[in-house]
Amino acid sequence: MSTSQNNNLMPAWAQAALAMPSREGFIDVEGCAIHYIAWGDTAKPPLVLIHGNAASAEWWRFIAPLLVDQYHVIATDLAGMGDSAHSGQYERERYAQQVMAVADALAPGRKPMIVGHSLGGFVAIMVGSAYGERLAGLIVIDSPPREPVNRGTSPFVQVNPVPKIYPDRESALARFKVLPQQEVSCAFYLRYIAEHSIKQEAGGWRWKFDPAALAHPRPRDFVPDLLSMLCPVSLMWGELSARLDDSVRRFCYETFTGVLPMVEIPNARHHIMLDEPLALVTALRTQLSNWETRSP
Repeated sequence: MSTSQNNNLMPAWAQAALAMPSREGFIDVEGCAIHYIAWGDTAKPPLVLIHGNAASAEWWRFIAPLLVDQYHVIATDLAGMGDSAHSGQYERERYAQQVMAVADALAPGRKPMIVGHSLGGFVAIMVGSAYGERLAGLIVIDSPPREPVNRGTSPFVQVNPVPKIYPDRESALARFKVLPQQEVSCAFYLRYIAEHSIKQEAGGWRWKFDPAALAHPRPRDFVPDLLSMLCPVSLMWGELSARLDDSVRRFCYETFTGVLPMVEIPNARHHIMLDEPLALVTALRTQLSNWETRSP
């Protein structure tokens, strides 16, 4: 079933979001073509959304349109993911540079708000560490600020380095799953993401991401970066998230209470937009508005 055929299974708000016009293009960042999707009035304050590992800007397709009343919303594809180029250079610090380059190109001279989910949250922290004085705020969604010492091997490390080719589109879609694995409340959202995670090439269909981009190492402790950030920061996570278990949440409350705001989104797992998209939008709107109200 195609996305258009599946529209009648979407709630009205999601159909309206999907129908909202957007703009797409590419920004060259040191020879790497970085794909972006943008929504809304370019005169409004810029808000940049960063997706998680093996994901793409399309993960924000039903979130971004609900933020355009106040913001010029921009979602990027990190290198090696989505429709961005497979560069072979996937250092997370390089991702931060690419995100800021897109923001500078699409909203020159403006201080963007940055929102990152999962891997995108870690990239957002790196953006803040490198360019904090040039940001209006930073929201990190379901990205633990310190990885537990006994954390198991990342599921992305086990991804086959040779892209698997599926004989037809439906075969590829049938194998789609989110990592870390979880139940998903919004089936229409999951189907949409799956349909935009594959591409056709000689011999069949494959995932868009470059397997080499998934398992690149990143720092395991972002606490010093968060405590020394030169822009406002907020942490958000899903109430049922396996990535931020009770011990991680307790650590966050002990470390950041009174320092930066923390928001727990009810009934949501790690992939919050697939469980409680409207609650996520409400949380984002509230936090961003609080910062704007307090700005001189």
